[in-house]
Amino acid sequence: MKKAIVTGANGFIGTALCKELANQGIEVIAIVRNEEENIEGIANLPRLGVVYCDLAEFKNLADYVKEQDIDVLYHLAWVGSAGVLRGDINVQIQNIQYTCDTVKACAAMKCKRFVFASSIMEYEIEAVMSTDTTPGINTLYSSAKVAADYMARTLAGVLDVDYIRAVISNIYGPGERSPRLINTNLRKLLEGEHCSFSSGNQMYDFIYITDAAKSFVAIGENGVPNRTYYIGSQEPKALKLFLCEMRDQVDPNIKIGFGEIPFDGVSLTYNEFDIHTVERDTGFVPRVSFAEGIRNTIEWIREMG
Repeated sequence: MKKAIVTGANGFIGTALCKELANQGIEVIAIVRNEEENIEGIANLPRLGVVYCDLAEFKNLADYVKEQDIDVLYHLAWVGSAGVLRGDINVQIQNIQYTCDTVKACAAMKCKRFVFASSIMEYEIEAVMSTDTTPGINTLYSSAKVAADYMARTLAGVLDVDYIRAVISNIYGPGERSPRLINTNLRKLLEGEHCSFSSGNQMYDFIYITDAAKSFVAIGENGVPNRTYYIGSQEPKALKLFLCEMRDQVDPNIKIGFGEIPFDGVSLTYNEFDIHTVERDTGFVPRVSFAEGIRNTIEWIREMG
């Protein structure tokens, strides 16, 4: 791979991916929504150029980029991946359209490969839909991801673009500012706040941000078209074990409120995934243990405040 495009380039994962691509000597075209966005994390990277283009204009992305010989387009941009916008039907339907627009733009730029950032939440909504449970409003995000995946893969095939799906488990590490589990509760532990959880027996997996970025680069370069790649640590286990490790890295004497919150969701077994596909097809294996990753994240939180 010599040249890549990254949409959502200034986000948590996008920033790490741009850094990893640049570090490997790959020219990066970073797509950012507008000039008011914070690009501090990628601004000084070598071999990187920033192109400002709102998602609504992704259908015209080829006019904004004006580059040739692009090897891979990584599509990470998505409005409402966390927070209340997960349940905004108009926002999520627009995301499906933007994803399809990006596939068409990929073909227009004669880019060879399209990597779609998917989510394990797609599997969770499928599990919910197989029961009599009424889905919660925030599952509109999960459903939109499913629809975008199906439609983008179909369009890519018609347009002769190699389509690769990357299913993200849970990514954590320095730079994370969203209200996700690790970031929110690690900060609470550091502040001495009490943390309440379910029993924590449901299966989970977490992958450190630099390992996740390396996984994305590996599948962009060596992934098999139309194959799904699981982006995780290869070591899923009960959530309680991860939470106890978090606690231990802060202060082993902290009491965690397991069982204080009822769990009424669906639990994945992780047999739904082939967790070794990245290793088998590309040779990459995650290198950062959860304990090391949490220590790095704690150090970053303390430095940044």
